Amino acid sequence: MPMTFQILSLSGGGFLGLYTASVLSKLEEQTGKPIIDSFDLIAGTSVGGIIALGLSAGKSASEIRQAFIDDGHHVFSSHRPPQNMIASAWKLVTGVPKSRYNPDRLRVIIERIVGENTLMQELLRPTVIPAVNLTKGGPKIFKTGHHPKLVLDWKLKVADVALATSAAPTYFPLHQIGDDLYADGGLFANSPDLIAVHEAERFLGVKQKDISVLSIGTTTTAFAFSSQAGKALGSFGWLKRERLPKVMIGSQQALANDMMKHMLSDRYVRIDRAQSSDQEAELALDCASEIAKRDLQSAAANSVAEASSSDRLQKMLDHNAAPSNFVNAKIAGE
Repeated sequence: MPMTFQILSLSGGGFLGLYTASVLSKLEEQTGKPIIDSFDLIAGTSVGGIIALGLSAGKSASEIRQAFIDDGHHVFSSHRPPQNMIASAWKLVTGVPKSRYNPDRLRVIIERIVGENTLMQELLRPTVIPAVNLTKGGPKIFKTGHHPKLVLDWKLKVADVALATSAAPTYFPLHQIGDDLYADGGLFANSPDLIAVHEAERFLGVKQKDISVLSIGTTTTAFAFSSQAGKALGSFGWLKRERLPKVMIGSQQALANDMMKHMLSDRYVRIDRAQSSDQEAELALDCASEIAKRDLQSAAANSVAEASSSDRLQKMLDHNAAPSNFVNAKIAGE
C-alpha cells in the first residue's frame, strides 16, 4: 500500500454537476493526464456518482462535461428557473401526480458517459456510490469488488448504479435493480467524503494519516434564508426556489466539511463556489439553459484559477495512483 492514498469525492446537485465536470476538465488540462490517474478511490453521489462512474469507466472529464453540454437540455428544462409565484406554483404542480422528468432521457446521457453495457467489474478504480434502498429501508453503498467480502455489486451494469444514485424524489422515478427500488443517495450522503474515507480505512486497510481527499461541489454551499421567508413555511414555501433540497444539500456539505477538516486537516481540499445573487436567478438543480451552462463553466474556471495556488492541490494532482489490479471480478477468482 502506498504511503499516500488519495480520494476524489464528488457531490450531488442535478444539472449543477456541469460545474463539477468542468472543474475536473480544467484540472485535466493543467496536468495533461486523466484525473483518475491521481486518485486511488473515487466516490460520488447523484450527479457526482454519474461523473465518478464515468471517470472510473475511462471517460475523460472533458468528455463528461461535453455530454452535459450537448444533452443536458434533453433531460432537464432549457428555460430559466421560475421567477415569480405563479411560475413557481406551476412547476410544483407538475411534480405532484408523478416525477417531473423522463428517466429514459437521463439513461441516454448516462449511457453516453458510462456505456450501455459496462459492468462494475470493468471499472478502473475502486469506486463507491451511495443510494437509498427503499425496498429494504436503508442506505446502500454500491461498490466495486475491491475487498473479498464485496462479491455482489461488481456484477451490476454501471448505468443501473448511476440511475439508482440519481433517482431524485419528484424529479425522477425510483430506479429498480433486481427486486429492489432505489432513490437518490443525496437523501443521506450528498457529499460522500466520509463514506469514502471509511471505505479506505475499513476495506482497503489505509491508515487515516495517509489519506488525502479532493472534494468537489456543485455551487450549493449557501443555503441561508432571508428573514422575509417567514417562520410558518408550508409545502409551497419549502419547495419554492428549491429551498428544501438546497438546505438538505448545503447542510450535509457543511457538516462533511467540518468533520473532514477535523479529521484530515490540510489533507482535505474542497473546491466549490457560492452562487452570486444574479446566478441564483439563472441556476437550479433542473435548469439546463444556455445561460446556466455558461455560468457553471465560468464558475468552474474561476474556481480552478483560485485553487491553482494551493500547494496541497498541486501535490495531489502530481500523485500517481497505484494500479488497481485487484479490483472487481478478479478478486473472486474469475
